[in-house]
This record gives sequence, structure tokens and C-alpha cells, in this order.
Amino acid sequence: MPTTVNLSPEALANVKLQFAKAELRPGVHTIAATGIVAFNAKRLAQLGSPSKARVVAIDVAAGDHVRAGQRLATLDEFDLSDVRSQVASASAAVADARAAADAANAALQRGTELVTGGGIAQSELDRRRAAVVNAQAMLKSRQADLQKWQGMQQRLMPIGAPANRSNGTATLARLSPGDSLGALVAPFDGVISNVGAAAGDIVDTSSPIATLADLSTMWVQANVPEREAADVRPGQTVLVHIDAYGNRQFTGRVIDVADQVDINTGTVAVRCELPNGDGALRANMFGTVEIQSPLGRDTTLVPDTALQDVNGQTAVFIPSGNGRFTWRAVRTGYAADGMTQILSGMSAGTSVVADGSYWLKAALMKGSIPDEG
Repeated sequence: MPTTVNLSPEALANVKLQFAKAELRPGVHTIAATGIVAFNAKRLAQLGSPSKARVVAIDVAAGDHVRAGQRLATLDEFDLSDVRSQVASASAAVADARAAADAANAALQRGTELVTGGGIAQSELDRRRAAVVNAQAMLKSRQADLQKWQGMQQRLMPIGAPANRSNGTATLARLSPGDSLGALVAPFDGVISNVGAAAGDIVDTSSPIATLADLSTMWVQANVPEREAADVRPGQTVLVHIDAYGNRQFTGRVIDVADQVDINTGTVAVRCELPNGDGALRANMFGTVEIQSPLGRDTTLVPDTALQDVNGQTAVFIPSGNGRFTWRAVRTGYAADGMTQILSGMSAGTSVVADGSYWLKAALMKGSIPDEG
């Protein structure tokens, strides 16, 4: 078989060859594994009532996109009415304690002015000073009680009056102490993945009403063979191809490597995180994960399009000038992101034909290439 291909200027113009140089880049070893898409568990919330309650209304359905603060359900909180009464009582107690503290301070100030002229005895001034200390302590105690009840009320998530509910967003408008309505609200933007209650249900702290998932990032769990798991580290780049999306490639990173081997499969679970800005990744999708494990040294890479099978050998075509191209057998290693490692046969910096190399193979096989398309 000839070792060269000669093209006329017309044929060379017709095939529109693209050239590239073999590059020296940090080498990586590609570890391939099957993977399944899952929700990011750190951004997955099972939302329920903070106390025993009756579900008045469910405002969302599975698959709905919601915004942070949006009302998901209206609840009749059995404890909320009592808590609001406690808040009202505690607020009144704070007001009384503040008035008493102000009066004690005023009495102490008057006593300080009078004692210098002999208007009152020193013992009376000391009594008034002690009264100020006691009044301040009582005020702090009443304020602590109020903060406690306000915190509990906040956890029960009160919603606004009906006039404020048209946009489905929870507010913290003040209601009367006897109002027991509360709302379940979304803590962040996301998608409702499941609704586990209906209007009329009695729920408590152990009863999830809705599950909310933030889809801006997703996890992919890859099952890596035990013999290759030692080369996997958090932070390494991963390339994911989902079966449903054909040639589309998703890029992410390794975030966790399990510390044990699954005795049934002989694999190690590797968790990867991928951005999902367009929402294309969905839980339970299957695909292939390619983990890029650094080799610790540079290696020679050429575009995948530069490689052709010539007589059972992987080969590249090297331009020699004046329409002449020489094919050279090479030994390849890993392939990733459109590039293939060259283990032997050529060095970095060598020019090769990339796009259009298949025309040169055809000419080599047939002995000619047409001058016109």
C-alpha cells in the first residue's frame, strides 16, 4: 500500500481540509462508569407542619415550579392560636415592665437631686437605686419571654389576611390572637417533586406535606469498578452523556467517593455534581460517566477527527507540502472531550489533517480522489 497521497490543487480545494497540531497537555486517565441522575440531597426539602394541624388547602401539584416564599399549603395550626395569645400577653408584659423601669429611673433621678440638699435620706436614694436594678432585670426577663413566643410564632409561619393571599406568596401580616391559620412556604426556588397530603388531612411534624427540589444542580451517582476507584478524587472533572440526549455532553465534578465497596457489585459509589441551568437533567435518568483522573504528566493529544483506520492500524495524515500527505501509524490511549492521546508514533507540535482526513483515507484506498464535488 502507498505511504503517501498526492492531491491536485483542484482536489485539494474541493475537500477543504482542516489542519491541527498535536498538542502537549496535562494527561488524564478516563474512568468510565454507568451513572444515574438524582436530586441534590443538600437542596431537597421535605416540608411539613411544625405542629399538629389540619390541612385547609394544598396550593401546588407535583411538577410545579415555585419561588422562595410562595405558599404551598394553608394549615389550621392547632397550636398557633395559643402561641399568638402568648405573644399578645408577653407584649403587654414588656410594655408594663418598660413603664415601671422608666418610673424607677425618674424616681432615682429626682432622688439624686434631692439628696444633695437634704431633701431625702441616703437610705431612700439607695432604695430607689435598687428599684431601678430590679425594674431593668424584670424588663429583660419580659423581653426574653416575648422573643421566645415570637420565635415560636415565626416557626409556625403565619400568613396574611385573605386580601393578601391572591399571589400565593406568604406574608407575615399581623392577625388577631385567635386566628390559627398558618402557611407552609417554599424556603427556596425549586420544583415540587411530590405532594403527600390533601385538604382535610390531619398532619404533624412527622408528616411530609410536600417535597421541594432545587434543580439548579443535580447529582449523578457513578458505580466505579473497585480496581479503578483508587484513582478517583473529589474535584476531578466528569463528562456525562445521558442516554436520552444522544451526543449532548454535561460537565461536572466529583464531590464524594464512598469509603466502602458494594459487596454485591464490586463497585464504589462516586457522587458527581452537575450544573443544570436549563433543567435538562431529571432524576432517575441513566447515562455514562467519564471521570477525568490526572496522570501527573503531560501527554500528546490530537483531535479525534485526525484518526483513521488504515489497514487495521490507527493512523494520522501528515502534510508534506505541495498537496502531498503521508500516513503514519500511531498508538492511541484515552479519548475525552474530542481529543485522543497519542502514546507513540508522533510527537507534540506535528501538523496533522483533522477535518477531512477521511478523504485522504479514501484516496489512499482507491488511488484517487475526484477533482470536483
